[in-house]
Amino acid sequence: MKIIGIVSEYNPFHNGHLYQVQKSIQDLNADGVVAVMSGNFVQRGFPAIFNKWIRAEMAIRGGVNLVIELPTYFATSSAEQFAKGAVELLDATGVVDHLSFGSEYDDLSTLKQIAELLVSPTEPFQEMLSSTLKLGLSFPSARAAAIHHALPELQSKLDMNQSNVILGVEYLKALLQLNSEIQPHLVKRQGNAYHDPSLNSPYVSATAIRRAYFEDAKLLSEGEWMPNAIREIMLNTTAHANRIEHFEDMILYAIRSKTTEGLSKIRDVNEGLENKILSAAIRAKDYKSLVDQIKSKRYTMTRINRILMGILLQIEDEQYAFSDHAYFRILAFDETGKRIIKKMKKSTDVPILTNINKFRNVIDSNPLLQLDIRATDIYHLTQRDKNGGLDYLKRPFDLDSFK
Repeated sequence: MKIIGIVSEYNPFHNGHLYQVQKSIQDLNADGVVAVMSGNFVQRGFPAIFNKWIRAEMAIRGGVNLVIELPTYFATSSAEQFAKGAVELLDATGVVDHLSFGSEYDDLSTLKQIAELLVSPTEPFQEMLSSTLKLGLSFPSARAAAIHHALPELQSKLDMNQSNVILGVEYLKALLQLNSEIQPHLVKRQGNAYHDPSLNSPYVSATAIRRAYFEDAKLLSEGEWMPNAIREIMLNTTAHANRIEHFEDMILYAIRSKTTEGLSKIRDVNEGLENKILSAAIRAKDYKSLVDQIKSKRYTMTRINRILMGILLQIEDEQYAFSDHAYFRILAFDETGKRIIKKMKKSTDVPILTNINKFRNVIDSNPLLQLDIRATDIYHLTQRDKNGGLDYLKRPFDLDSFK
């Protein structure tokens, strides 16, 4: 079997995702698609609109064959750690041949050139990065300036601040660092930009779909922005759709209940930022006012969001290597997905978890899996029943059982 790997959030699944799946299969003459998908919280530091099982079902109904959860530790990390964790997961399957990713910029050779620079930085790059950081720029802005300084020919043709360009480079960098045999495959993004809120194209952004859903869910019936099966899931689910404001009291409590010393132990909290966070939380009345009081030129909004989510989920500043805590948490599959799992069992020693009750020994010794379980329990505090322990109760979505 020729298998494609995709790193995803599917928040929610839409026509652009469908296009990537279908175009990748067509381009590579592939037999199956494995998606590594963020769980209940995503890389921007926000909750996913629906829980991981609902979104995994969307992916299967959209043509993906197997969905594996990206551990929360990586799913809520910086672009570098997000990509590294996801690529390591795909590489560890032993069955994935190609990594497909979307990008507004479709010159794969140029993105590879940037990835090689980041893996083996030149002196001009390092000098520019250091000097721009000293000026107080955020790391993404400083790195973009250093890349354009080291590779001036890219200045006029590539925006290094585009989310999918950043992630694409990080995927390529991770493949290089792992010396992986997985081959990259780039699919040019179709339609609207990543954060474009407009609904004027068959290929609108997930941001636009989420906004429309929260304003009036019936709007989803008026446009062909996602496959019909996914639209039906969104319109008919009894699950409560989540946004960051639903967690603001929990986040304020999590901050106010800590000391500055406790906050300083949270991932990415450094340079005295703990003092600013605690001071802001004492005065803030909601999430927006909290972020507004913390933000600065040095800290991007996304980084602040991730830090605040880290406080809520109790993600401390520990470095966890995937190789030391590896597992495959299966969220959904179809018949082809079952065959991929069967092939994985012959090619990897990493535990494949479909029922975590059978792997209590793995849970007890694995801080990453413990974090996934904690994240699910916190996520579901916003639901009507507020049920905890769902990771022990839910089974992977099996498309064949619904035929």
